[in-house]
Amino acid sequence: MTVKLKTPIKSVYDNLMLTKSGEIYAYYRISPVVVPQSNKEKLEDHKAEFRILFKELEKYKDIHLEMYPQHMDLEQRFGYLEKDFHPSTLEIGRYYNRETINILENELGSVTQPDFILGVRLKGNLLEGSEDIKGVVRNAFTSISDVLVNLLGLEREMTAEFFQRFEGLEKDLFQLVASVGGRRLTEDQLIYINRYNFLRDIHHSVVEEQKKRGQTNITDAIIDPTEPGFLKLQTTEGECYTSFVVVDDFPEDMEYSHIFQRAQNLNFPVELHIKAQYQSKESTLNKIALTKQRFKQTQRDMSEVEEIDDRLLSGRELLTDLNNKIRNHNTPYLKWVATFVVSGKTKKECKHRASEVIRIMKHSQIYCVRPIADQLQLFYKFLHGAPMQFEKNWVQSTTHEGFAENLFAVSSRLGSNVGFYFGRVDKFTEKVPIDQSIASSRDIVLYHPFIANEGIAGASTDSPHVNITGATGKGKSFLVKMILLYLSFLDCQVLMTDPKVEIRKWFTKAISDPDVRVKYPMFVELIRSFHYVTLDVSDKKNFGVLDPIIFLDGFEAKETAQNIIEQIYDLHGKDAVKTEVLKTLDAVIERKAKGETVGLMHVVDHLANSEDPTIKSAGELLVQMVQNSILQLVFSYGDADAINLNRKVTILEIAGLDLPNEDDDPRYYSDSDRKSLSIMIGLAKFCEKFGRRSHDDPTAIIFDEAWTLTKARGGKRLVKDMKRVGRSFKNQLYLVSQNMADSETDDDKGNFGARFAFDNDVDRPDILKTMNLPQTKQNEEMLANMVKGQALFMDFYGRVGKLSIDCLFEEWREAFKTVEKSHSARAEEELA
Repeated sequence: MTVKLKTPIKSVYDNLMLTKSGEIYAYYRISPVVVPQSNKEKLEDHKAEFRILFKELEKYKDIHLEMYPQHMDLEQRFGYLEKDFHPSTLEIGRYYNRETINILENELGSVTQPDFILGVRLKGNLLEGSEDIKGVVRNAFTSISDVLVNLLGLEREMTAEFFQRFEGLEKDLFQLVASVGGRRLTEDQLIYINRYNFLRDIHHSVVEEQKKRGQTNITDAIIDPTEPGFLKLQTTEGECYTSFVVVDDFPEDMEYSHIFQRAQNLNFPVELHIKAQYQSKESTLNKIALTKQRFKQTQRDMSEVEEIDDRLLSGRELLTDLNNKIRNHNTPYLKWVATFVVSGKTKKECKHRASEVIRIMKHSQIYCVRPIADQLQLFYKFLHGAPMQFEKNWVQSTTHEGFAENLFAVSSRLGSNVGFYFGRVDKFTEKVPIDQSIASSRDIVLYHPFIANEGIAGASTDSPHVNITGATGKGKSFLVKMILLYLSFLDCQVLMTDPKVEIRKWFTKAISDPDVRVKYPMFVELIRSFHYVTLDVSDKKNFGVLDPIIFLDGFEAKETAQNIIEQIYDLHGKDAVKTEVLKTLDAVIERKAKGETVGLMHVVDHLANSEDPTIKSAGELLVQMVQNSILQLVFSYGDADAINLNRKVTILEIAGLDLPNEDDDPRYYSDSDRKSLSIMIGLAKFCEKFGRRSHDDPTAIIFDEAWTLTKARGGKRLVKDMKRVGRSFKNQLYLVSQNMADSETDDDKGNFGARFAFDNDVDRPDILKTMNLPQTKQNEEMLANMVKGQALFMDFYGRVGKLSIDCLFEEWREAFKTVEKSHSARAEEELA
């Protein structure tokens, strides 16, 4: 037997839907709040907001809460992204976008994200209260039955004027819904959610389906209910099996039921619908009184045989509490039915998913059933606009407070709507292997590096900058290199510092592999396009390339030069020397302004030639420190050639840099440590100068080992200056460091639009504070349980969640290595 089923929809206008029974519903998309499951305080705040909403919605009587797996249409999203690609890398970027789609669809099937819809019955039967047909016509509250439409000679499709009579009612409702992030559905979106009931897991074009109008087009499907426990949907695009899994029973105490959040933890797409109807207080109080009387009689009968039933006792207490809330506090009371809808390409897949819903929900004492004979009736009852008509089966009864415990419109969504694939949201609180975490999550994370500073609606910041922190070995370098490759597709210039001189080594090794050359020619082409500049002091051409006197002017040149000198020579308590240094800097910078070729060595020579023994001694010491050392990169006579930064991607290496350990005490730095930090000062100012090259052309700077700046003279000011380039110059800074404190100062907070925080056991309190997470033992354990490749991610909407970094391409992973494992190390892992 096959069935063509009619939908309750009669006509739509904007976000309003008129049903054939003469009722009007208004529909809204609720923007979900992203709350990590460990953040109980924020979850309670969210429920409190919805308790208020559900109390206010009582006067509308009928509501429909829906979560459905919205198809993300990666082709469309990547199509927008590709418009930002540089012509030279467009084909390579397109290739990797296509590969991303293929791999994700192979792993996930249809790539979806949960979408939340709220339907509210705006107006009951429009004939109610009308005494005659003339009154009906005069008020435009016409019955929508085909018979009356024909009798009255009205159009079958209601006009805009008809719907506009309800604008005032809808406006009042919208003000309530907007308080929880609600937006009106467009007419196309409203058509689509009605059409979706007949499509579900069948591949389709959302854009095409949104355009369909009329009963026949919306219900264009064949429904076969002959398979017990299933419905088979067939359209011209394909077929699927679907099954309704109804919630039969909740725990007595609804607290922490969180069914909408739990549904998102399933590793396959699922719908969840709740239809609810507010009950009149009088009838509810009468039923409570009758039930209490029945309980009382049952308890009396049991006492005669000396029996006690704990559930009976707790039931009486609950009834007394409910009676008090309704009678004395005007608490709304609802009856409602919840159902999951699962689909699959085959009956076997659909059955497995239904069984998984039942099994997993049972862990939370939420008991579900898959009715064998009621699938078609359930299909109809959960269509949009269908009245809630249930008998006693599956009906739940709660106050609006208990109803809010379902945790509607909370999600794990992170990242941007358009962007590159970075990984998946991790929902485990315990420690699990990252492969398992990725395989268990359907919540993909896209991220576009450059759109934060373009005034995106809803964004919590306009800052384009990104902070990446974490202990060594947690995955920072892997993420940074993945960002570098994604940035290379975009129409921007990229400058990356590589103080460890390791990137070229691993990239070159990866593309030297004959198999990689044959299988991934586009990857080889991309890597070969990168321009490496090695600042090696053994090559005289590099002398002075980071000399602040050369590439800076005025105050900036003086301040930076002073910081460099003070990093290697302590001027504290040496007023005469310090005064002479500052005076000489002014004089040399003035000579440069007049067109002379000068550099920082002219300052040193002047000190060494002083007649004052103290100053002369300081100058001679500086000469000796500079000669044949890495300091020759910053001390010169001004005749250095500028670094060629005209290439799309430049990686700046510094050979011979000997940085101190991050936790070393600066009081005990060696001369080598101090010299290296001096170089980092010059490098930071050089990068800042690069970011200020143009107001029109986007630039990105990846500054690695940024913790060195906070250890250097004036380092915090350097970080602050680098961040300030930002928006006006279309510059984006990636500051890569060990700790949160390396990137923040007390007077300069909030200058990062996004953050990736890998675990660092000594930094956990600062991580939680910066990420706006409560300082709880549970959250600290969550950080401690993060494995390599996992980070807390804060996007530019201010949403925070745990992200498992996922690079889909084996050739990239090969290039991102930082160490080659020995045979023993591999064996150690295999035998674990």
